[in-house]
Amino acid sequence: MNSIRMVLTTLVLAYAVASGVAQAGESQDIQAIRQTLSRYETALNAADTATIVDLYTADGVQMAPDSPAAVGRAGVASAYDGTFKAISLKLKFHIDEVKILGKTSALLRSHSVGTLKVNGRPQPAAPAAFKELFVLGKQA
Repeated sequence: MNSIRMVLTTLVLAYAVASGVAQAGESQDIQAIRQTLSRYETALNAADTATIVDLYTADGVQMAPDSPAAVGRAGVASAYDGTFKAISLKLKFHIDEVKILGKTSALLRSHSVGTLKVNGRPQPAAPAAFKELFVLGKQA
């Protein structure tokens, strides 16, 4: 397995307005979205289901290729637990586009690159590249 590619993963994640100073030219919302993606990246690489689930809204949906949609926090937790039993990921996310849709929602299009290791197999981690689409809802 030299490379595994996922065409699109759709997630509904929550983001909170950051209290820090935004990068030059960035709104607080965009800075908060960057911080949310960073938290997701860290949790995904650590196989930390609890932290990932905390990033989702109560009605969040995780859509992985060739799998039924995981709906709600319990469904999302079950999907990530299954993923982390099967594979280990070490990915770096890169933002391609952020589109603020209104006062409480945004779209985040990103790509990630790194490695994927099939757990329980002797092969080393293989290069991996993915594309993601996140639908974000602002939480107070």
